[in-house]
Amino acid sequence: MPGLGHKSYLQMGVETTYGTAVAAAAKIEIISANADPNVGTIPDPSLFSARSRRALYQGGLFYEGAIKVRGNYGGGATGGLGRLIKAALGAVATTGAGPFTHTYKEETGAAQPPSLTLELGEGDIPTTKVKRVIGTTITGMTVAGTAGQGEDAMLQFTFPFVAKTITTNFTPTAALAFPTISPMLFHQSGAVTDDGSGDTQANQRVRSFELTLVNNYALDRFYFGSLTPDQPLRNDFLSARWRFTSEFADILAVARAGAFTTTTPKVKVVSGADSFELRSNSAKIVEYGNPVEGYGIILMNMVHEAFYDPTDLSALVGILINGNTGTQENGNP
Repeated sequence: MPGLGHKSYLQMGVETTYGTAVAAAAKIEIISANADPNVGTIPDPSLFSARSRRALYQGGLFYEGAIKVRGNYGGGATGGLGRLIKAALGAVATTGAGPFTHTYKEETGAAQPPSLTLELGEGDIPTTKVKRVIGTTITGMTVAGTAGQGEDAMLQFTFPFVAKTITTNFTPTAALAFPTISPMLFHQSGAVTDDGSGDTQANQRVRSFELTLVNNYALDRFYFGSLTPDQPLRNDFLSARWRFTSEFADILAVARAGAFTTTTPKVKVVSGADSFELRSNSAKIVEYGNPVEGYGIILMNMVHEAFYDPTDLSALVGILINGNTGTQENGNP
C-alpha cells in the first residue's frame, strides 16, 4: 500500500541548542510538506583512457524542504503556527492573561532565530512512524491570500527550511492533538487592511496580497572533517516585500511611487477574540503598474520593500492574539 497524503501531519519542538533534537510539543495540519536530502557529489576529475569518470564520491549533505499550512488563529493547548512564525522572524514577546498577544519581530544583536526539530508524518510510511528533521532553520516565510472563493481565499503560510540531518522510521512524540480549526479568511479583514496606496482604507478594494520574508543565511558552512554543514548564520540583510493587487480607483499610488513616499502596508484579520496582523510601518513602493488590459476593471499592482522601523524596531511585525500562552504557542518558557 503506497503512502497517502491525507495521512500526513507535522509535529514540532523548539530546539534549545542547534542540532540537538527535542521532543515535539505542538501538532498541526499541513497543506503540503517535504524534507528531502540535498546530496552533494565529488566527481573525480582525473584523466584516464575511458570516456566516463573514474569515480564519484559523496560530498556535503544537508536537507531542505518547505511547509505549507493553513492560517489558523490558534485553538487547543499546543498552538503551532506561532512556533513557525517565531522561527522565521526570530523574536517574540507574549503579554496578556487570556487572550494572549504574541508579538513577533526580527531578532536583535547576535541572536539567531531558534531552530526546530520536526516530526513529519509522510502518508503513514512506515506505519505509525515519522521522519525526524533535526536542526531545522526556517529560511523565510510567505503569507498570501486572495479575495473571493476557493482555497486561496484562506490565508496560507509557506515556510522554506534547511536542516542538518534526519532520522527515518522514528516513533513520534505521543499524545499531541491538532488545534481546533479556526481559519483566517479574507472577509474577516474589514477596513484595517492597508495596501499602501494612500487611498482611504474604506475606499481600497484589495484583491490579493503576498508578503515574502527572506532570511539571507550562509547555508554552505561545510568544514573539513564533517559531511554536514555548521549552523546557518545570517549572511546579509533580511528582505521583506509586500505585493498587493487592488482595483485602480485613484492616482495616489503612482504619485507615491514617483515621490518615494514611505508607506505602511498592513493586513489584519479578526475572528471574535482572536486576530492576526502583519505590518511594516516603514516601506517604499519599488514596483508599480496599472495597465489597461481590456474592457473591464483596471487593476493596480504594487510592490513595497520594507526596511527597519525605529518605532517597531523591526521591518516586519506579526501579532497573533489567541487563547494560548507563550509556552503553548511559541515554545517560550
